[in-house]
Amino acid sequence: MESQLWAIGIKEDSCSLSDLRSRVKELATVSVFKVPKKSLRVGTLDSLMSLSDDLAKMDILAEATVTKLYKQLQDLKPGEEANILGVPVVRYATLQWDWDEAKFQVKTPLREMSESISMRLSALDDELKLKVSELNALKGTLQAIERKTQGNLMVRGLADVISEQDVMESDYMTTVYVVVPKASMKEFETSYEKMAMYVVPKSGKLIMEDLEYGLYTCIMFRKSLDDFKANAREKRFTLREFTYDPNALAAEEAKKSADTAESDKLKKMLENWCHINYAECFTMMMHLKAVRIFVESVLRYGLTSSVQGMEPNFNAFLLQPKKGQPEKLRKVLAEAFGGGGMDGGDEEMVVPGAQGEFYPYVYTPIETEPNVTM
Repeated sequence: MESQLWAIGIKEDSCSLSDLRSRVKELATVSVFKVPKKSLRVGTLDSLMSLSDDLAKMDILAEATVTKLYKQLQDLKPGEEANILGVPVVRYATLQWDWDEAKFQVKTPLREMSESISMRLSALDDELKLKVSELNALKGTLQAIERKTQGNLMVRGLADVISEQDVMESDYMTTVYVVVPKASMKEFETSYEKMAMYVVPKSGKLIMEDLEYGLYTCIMFRKSLDDFKANAREKRFTLREFTYDPNALAAEEAKKSADTAESDKLKKMLENWCHINYAECFTMMMHLKAVRIFVESVLRYGLTSSVQGMEPNFNAFLLQPKKGQPEKLRKVLAEAFGGGGMDGGDEEMVVPGAQGEFYPYVYTPIETEPNVTM
């Protein structure tokens, strides 16, 4: 099955659930979209047309927020199927979703309700950004610590390489740390004593080597340091600045351990938050989709009289196209509803409430796997 659901509105007397299922049984599954059409407030034509334009923008925000939460969950738990409180997304949308009267009272004016949903979604989007930013900042700190133990001897940290016995520091003496290309190591070993006047003989010691460089220490009088640096530059040897601190390595390890624990904690908290609020956002988006189907269907098909009075003249359905069948499904629906209760049949016409590409039925998509390219 395709990941995208199609929410559609069709003129009430043009097709029943069983008729629609029969028409598209080879191309899609069909379920009722439980839009509370008899309870929602219709309002005036002008208010519906104005709201229809704004609903398109609200819909974009809702889809973007749901997508961000979905992708964040995929980043945190790769390969795990998204769900709405334990229920697969498609199953929830097609079989279990229903209007939540406790949160969204149907007698509330449609604009007020839609804007309230949109504001909640926007607030969750902002909260997600803050939580992700906090976690990423901590990840950046951990990566900086990790980089100190990686890379070659020109760039990596030396706290875990230099030990106390490698260091001689006094008022008159100092230790230098020299990074030498592997091809020049023999040259350094035979020449370092002559690179300045007061270099301690036989003080050069190879501390570590990698694939490209060797790290040497050597001891000299401080007054010879400038001459040694100048000669090292000429020979393309690099002096690393380093101050030995016996507590530095332990402090770094402690910070890394604390930051790792905090990162794991934040990651778990973000994961739980995303699970809960992905469900919340998807549910709110479904309510917004239902309002959009209601508004655009009323604009297109109008009202019809009943024993209760005037009621919206449409039925709402959710279709899930089978893999590779969306194009055929479009054609079947176009043939079935090309008249759609509108004069002119297949002729192009402007329809109040129609957004984007026009179909002979009210349509809005619902993406259940936002990272899948349709």
